[in-house]
This record gives sequence, structure tokens and C-alpha cells, in this order.
Amino acid sequence: MTSDTAEPAAAGFGFGPYQVGPEVQAGLVQLAGRGPKAVQYTEVDGQAVFEGDIILDLIESKQIAGDQAVALLESGVLIPGQQFRWPSGLVPYEIDAALPDQSRVTGAIDHWQRNTRIRFVRRTAQNQGQYPDFIRFVPGSGCSSAVGLRGNVQQITLGSGCELGAAIHEIGHATGLWHEQSREDRDQFVTINWANIQQGMAHNFNQHITDGDDVGAYDYHSIMHYPRWAFSNNGQDTIVPRQTVETGQRQGLSPGDCLAVRTMYASLESPARFSGVQFTGQVAAGQVGRWFTHSWPAHWYVHWTVVPTGPVADGDAQIESWVQVTRQSGGLLKYFVNVRNLTGGPVDIQARYDVLGWGANAT
Repeated sequence: MTSDTAEPAAAGFGFGPYQVGPEVQAGLVQLAGRGPKAVQYTEVDGQAVFEGDIILDLIESKQIAGDQAVALLESGVLIPGQQFRWPSGLVPYEIDAALPDQSRVTGAIDHWQRNTRIRFVRRTAQNQGQYPDFIRFVPGSGCSSAVGLRGNVQQITLGSGCELGAAIHEIGHATGLWHEQSREDRDQFVTINWANIQQGMAHNFNQHITDGDDVGAYDYHSIMHYPRWAFSNNGQDTIVPRQTVETGQRQGLSPGDCLAVRTMYASLESPARFSGVQFTGQVAAGQVGRWFTHSWPAHWYVHWTVVPTGPVADGDAQIESWVQVTRQSGGLLKYFVNVRNLTGGPVDIQARYDVLGWGANAT
């Protein structure tokens, strides 16, 4: 099987486990409190698929002008309220007997239960009356899921190329998460290379059906982010971060992902918040200093701020900083804080952390 972060797929319909149909179509989706909205999609396995793996519920199947669809999409989309949340964070599920390698499903569920307060219950003949709304994991082309609770049965499709990380990603959609690069502020953090996108695939980048609640800072490390070469026609980047980072990891939920889930399901657990100073140091004129932090639980949301503490300068910026991160064994993350001195003399700095933490194994 292939991974959706390993290398670009050959030219064709989609990339990695993300699939699109041969023809871009236009239809309507219903927005609560705002009426219908035009969207572009392609048909895969008889379903309307958006951004390669998101299943849409169309309210009108008639064709409308593609330019009208793009124009109507410029205002963004809000999916409000609890009707798209699983009550009490409990997700009933079934696994189709025909689905191969079912350990990727059970492994993904275990990952979600270790890193969030979302819980899953296997739906059986004995309890099916108790759980009329549920997810069913099924085989098919590529990977796909609807976003949030939709009512009755809703499918998560896992094709042959959809490994553990892809299953974690699709469950993210089912709980209510959209793709990270669909945020309203995405153009401040990434550049889209339209010339490198496969012919007919640009609609996966120019539509923003988002939850409307951008949580925290833009998260390059989100498991919900496209990789750099998504839908590439030549193996070159289609998404270029404006920082020196990689995108599209499928190892597990990032701290930012966990924060977004906690925001959607805020009643499930009270947060533990704390802040402080991790280290102090000095950066020579025109140089870059690099420090690493102690390891933090991967399911915690850690925000870093670096400030100059001397000398006093009532003028241009003295420093700029950026953070890199590596995933360690034992469910830990180590952060690397980089600081560039923009002045002609040494600058003293202080690195501060603000942490939102919570229990990983609470029942």
C-alpha cells in the first residue's frame, strides 16, 4: 500500500488516496440560516466528493454555471452548531465485513481515544436501536468522509491505499474537521502554485467550505493539511508554505488538531492551562540561534512566543522567530525554537510558552 505523504502519485484522477471523478460538476449545498450555496465537485463511486475526500450532501442536482459557483464561494461557509456534533462525543460505528485490513480502523480509533475525549462504540444487533446515527467503514475508491454528524448511516470509505494515518484523517472529517488549508487565512501562510495543479483539479483549491471557526494559529503540522504536492501534474509543489516547514503528515493528530476537537466538544473536559518561561539566551548580530525544548505530550497545545529583553530599541524589529517540531516515541513532541537577530549587535531573548493541556487517557 502507499502513503499519502511518501511521494507524488502519477498523473491521473487525484493523488495518493484522494480521488476525483473525470468531470467537474456544480451543485448546491444547504447552509443553516443562510440558504443554498453553489459548490464544485466531482463524482466518485456515485457520491459528490469535494477536495478529494469530503462527501457533500447536495440539495439540488441540476447543473449551474461553473463561474457562478466560484463567485458564490468567495464569501466562505459556516457550519454552525451542535447538529453537526456527535452527542456527548460518542461515535457509534460499524466495519463492513468486506473491508480489508480492519486494523487500520481499530488503530485509528485507538489513536483518537488516546489523544482526545471522543469515544467510539461498536454498533451491534443488540444495541442498534440505541444508536440510529453511526459511521460505517466501507471499501471503495480512495478515502472519503462527510464532515460532522449527518444523521442515520454515513460512510467512511477506505480504499487500498488508505493506511492508518488516512483513517485518522477521515475520522477527523467525521467529527467535524475540514482541511487545514481551507481556513479563511490560508493565503497568509501558504502559496498555491496553480500552474502545477493537474488539469481540472484546481477546484480542490479555490473553494472554501469551512466550519468558519478557525481555531488557534494556522497549523502546518495538522493531519488535516494537504501535502505540498497535492494534485500535482509534474511532481512539483502545489502548496508552498511561507515558512520552512513540511505539511501533510499522516502520523497522528497534531496539538492544533486536538485543540480544534476540544473546541468543538468543549463540554467533555475542563482544560488545564499554564504558562511560563522555557529559556533565556543571546543571539549574536546577524546570526540565528536555535534552542530545543523539553518534550511535551503530543496531545497538548503549546504556543511559543519569543521576545527581546535587551537592549532597548525604539525602532525596527530586533528579532524574528519560528518553531519546528519533531514527533518522538512515547506520544511526545520536541519543539525547536529558532531566533534570527535582525540588528547589528547582540540581542538577549526570552522564550515563553502557553500550554493548553488535558488528560490523554481519561474515560
